[in-house]
Amino acid sequence: MEPNGKPTQLQMEPNGKPTQSQETSAQSQVWKIIYGFSEPLILRCAVELQIPDIIHDNGGQITLSELASKLPLPKVNTDHLYRVLRFLVHMKIFNQEGDRDCVSYSLTPAGRLLTSGSETSMVPILLGMTQKDFLVPWHYMKDGLSGETTAFEEGMGMTIWEYLERNPEKSQMFNEGMAGETRLLTRSLIAGCRDMFEGIGSLVDVGGGNGTALRAISQAFPQIKCTVFDLPHVIEDSVECPGVERVSGDMFKAVPRAQAIMMKLILHDWSDEDCIKILKKCKEAVPQDGGKVIIVDVVLDVNSEHELTTPRMVLDIDMLVNTGGKERTEEDWNHLILSAGYKGYKIRHIAAVQSVIEAFPY
Repeated sequence: MEPNGKPTQLQMEPNGKPTQSQETSAQSQVWKIIYGFSEPLILRCAVELQIPDIIHDNGGQITLSELASKLPLPKVNTDHLYRVLRFLVHMKIFNQEGDRDCVSYSLTPAGRLLTSGSETSMVPILLGMTQKDFLVPWHYMKDGLSGETTAFEEGMGMTIWEYLERNPEKSQMFNEGMAGETRLLTRSLIAGCRDMFEGIGSLVDVGGGNGTALRAISQAFPQIKCTVFDLPHVIEDSVECPGVERVSGDMFKAVPRAQAIMMKLILHDWSDEDCIKILKKCKEAVPQDGGKVIIVDVVLDVNSEHELTTPRMVLDIDMLVNTGGKERTEEDWNHLILSAGYKGYKIRHIAAVQSVIEAFPY
């Protein structure tokens, strides 16, 4: 800082080239990007070995030797394990106490999100997003820039939806990942939008997967008649739940009638043209008196300094690679909703990556 408190201006060499300090900083930035792929895979290794669960079940703290003895492996090299844990401490997943000869580990708040079984667990999301086949399309991103196909189609030879239908085990992992994301999102949705659900007599969750969101909504608002609507193979694999009806079908053809329609993490999968078609089908399914469509998706603001802006922007590239869809700005949402013949909308921001858009057809 300068004596007057203003930030020090960056200095350049007389020839206009960056200083050594600037060059080092730039190299650091690029190295971090180059090895950016490593962090989720190191994290996946820890989760597959159940390390967060082992620490949690051990009273919240464990030594290196104790951890090595509890891992589901026939043999553990403690030096290798120490080095993996050292990096996870650097990632702020674990806390470390003591030195190399007498070291112990505990969970940080982020680490606690990687224990299994809790409503806030992000384990299914991590495992779903980092499975090998889902990493392949990212290597074909440049081939998807033509707009004629997606990177997923270029890499896998089929659309993501065809892939999931043909690979039940991968589809189950994908759905479990979506269910994990839904559990986190639904907590914020219910807490932040209770008034939005009050007065609703019936609700259809279009593309509702295994019904994770509707089970929570049904418990919180037992007066609502809840219906989960999805493709036949998804409904067939879902589990029956008291208070939630299951209906199979195609949202491009028709949507079950209800006072309110909800679409959570659906429209970002599709092109503008397809979104307008879906919105029109939803409009046909709600009554003119009081009917509404609840859209739960990202509202992108690239200029925002909010801590969730980067995840929102990465999700946009995720859609580009895998589905051909996109995350949308408020201007984009305005265009879609009005183009589908709706009268207006209201955006609610909640404690999640996504926001809630109440769209009013009539």
